[in-house]
Amino acid sequence: MNDTPAPSVALLVACSNGRSSLAQVVQGFGYRVVFDSPPARLEPAQLAAVMTDLWLLDIAEESPLVDWLLEHSPVPVLFGAGEIPPPQHEDHVRWQRRLFGKLCALLGEPVVLPSLPSTPVQPPQTRCCVWLLGASLGGPAAVKRFLDALPAQLPIAFVYAQHIDAGFEQQLPRILGRENTWHIRNCVEGSLLQPGEVLVAPIAQTLSFGPQGQLCMQDQAWPGAYQPAIETLLDELAAAFAPSCGAIIFSGMGEDGVEACGRMRRQGMEIWTQSADSAACATMPQAVQRAGYSSREGSPEELAIAMCQWLE
Repeated sequence: MNDTPAPSVALLVACSNGRSSLAQVVQGFGYRVVFDSPPARLEPAQLAAVMTDLWLLDIAEESPLVDWLLEHSPVPVLFGAGEIPPPQHEDHVRWQRRLFGKLCALLGEPVVLPSLPSTPVQPPQTRCCVWLLGASLGGPAAVKRFLDALPAQLPIAFVYAQHIDAGFEQQLPRILGRENTWHIRNCVEGSLLQPGEVLVAPIAQTLSFGPQGQLCMQDQAWPGAYQPAIETLLDELAAAFAPSCGAIIFSGMGEDGVEACGRMRRQGMEIWTQSADSAACATMPQAVQRAGYSSREGSPEELAIAMCQWLE
């Protein structure tokens, strides 16, 4: 008989119905819920007395409770269980598996594994590790330097989001693939990312990922001023592949993706940036750095070395 207590989870969820449902699901996974008080009644200092292995949050990011936890919590802080589909809905099991995969990655598996309903959805923790490479002005040269210095045999795939005229989209695989062995390709509806691949995000179509990580393309413009929208792609990547994902922001103008980088960092994922002295245009990576979301900075070659070490 194993007397080791199950890992514990503390909930900060604004919606009372959502808090109750989430507590029930987390306990069903085999974890202990040790705290689930309504956040509206709490002061930040009250959180210090809570003994837990992880905080699971679904409250406004501007809440002072969030700021306090991000600064003082000695345990992981996980944002966004996401909208909970009704139990009878086909997406409910997918949502459970995504949440279970995130909790397993941060807490380890519970002593007694839950029996989740059968579904064709692939468990998130078994999917390919996928990082986004975001860039604008000066990006192709920087990303090529990164790939040239990185062995293609590593267990990782990349999605490359480059602000560029649509006429150059089909040429990027040829430009980036010279002098390295990465398989660089344009999007194909329904295909799956494999280790050793670099997927060029489309300019004129939006890209998202299905429940098994398959590519889903829509004939509509990206939201906002940038094509493709790094902000949107980062959120799509995190929703599909977290916690096995991250991002590197290379040379470029503007601030596309800064807020999404913050959301990923608050979920414990890596955000790296190209150093200013190695970038043709440092505006975009510096915007992420100034916001406090960059966990590592370096030249493309230095980031390639760091990636090898991180994967080990």
